[in-house]
Amino acid sequence: MPNKKAKRPALFKSFKRAIFNKLLKNKHLKQSITLEHKTIYVFPSSLGCYFISVAILNFVMGINYQNNLILIMAYLMFVVMIIAVLLGYSNAKGLTVTFKNSLSSFAPQNPQVQFAVQSPSICQSVMLIYQGDQQTQINHDEITNAAQTLSLPLPYNKRGCYSLQRIKIASNYPFGLITVWSYIQLQSSVYIYPSLEKVFSDAQINSLAEQAENGIAKQLGSEEFETLIPHLPEMGLQRISWKHFAKTQQLLVKEFVDFKAADALFDFDLMHGDTEQRLNQLCFLVCEATENNTPFMLKLPSKIIATNLGVQHKTLCLESLSTFNGYTK
Repeated sequence: MPNKKAKRPALFKSFKRAIFNKLLKNKHLKQSITLEHKTIYVFPSSLGCYFISVAILNFVMGINYQNNLILIMAYLMFVVMIIAVLLGYSNAKGLTVTFKNSLSSFAPQNPQVQFAVQSPSICQSVMLIYQGDQQTQINHDEITNAAQTLSLPLPYNKRGCYSLQRIKIASNYPFGLITVWSYIQLQSSVYIYPSLEKVFSDAQINSLAEQAENGIAKQLGSEEFETLIPHLPEMGLQRISWKHFAKTQQLLVKEFVDFKAADALFDFDLMHGDTEQRLNQLCFLVCEATENNTPFMLKLPSKIIATNLGVQHKTLCLESLSTFNGYTK
């Protein structure tokens, strides 16, 4: 029984979403939308509904009491409502909202979604409302022909990967009596990475100390003089150190090496604490290694990311840490 009760809200929400998408005919599933006749919706706001109720009440009272003054007041209120609808529609028409980027964050900071907005004529009092389980919104007083960037914070602060929900574009201009709105549904996700925690386990400290002690990995090359070795028949005479031969009467050859930075291994099992603490420590190590341009490998219980470096490698590792144990929303 508890499982059935838990499933009902989810089933109802899925059914409601399916019906809503069917009615909208997926015309809002896009990265950019321009508000026009087919994508603009107009309805009285809460204040507008009260305003209409008072106008109807005045009209009924005017008829019952044969009071022309009250009837004129009711007519004027209806006229104001019609003017508000026309002005609100013309204000929003032509507004273009374009998705630019989703900005991932480190827990517990909120990620953001960035939009470029512009309008051929001045568009006033614009709101972007994120319609997930929790709502967030931003308001902008005036949109002009010059493209502007708006950042909408999302209501998430826990580690994971979140699919973006429908975003409402709305305006209550003028008078606040009507709401003119549209939607944009992005086919994208945003990540919240683990927190940055500068704490190492003893095993990890020993591993880092060993890497620091070795410092560098050596390979045969031509950069730095390493040592003298006995001359072998297959070696050319040009490599013989004649200076040492003059002193010791021994045929010795100079050996050169190239040095490269030692690769790092960040292992989940070498961290300490609970799962979240370990992920936080790995997140810090990944960011630090990328900043120092150090190649590294990330080893998780169910996944190994091969040694590499650079921003793309960092992003791949951070996303893997974010979704560890399939933690998605």
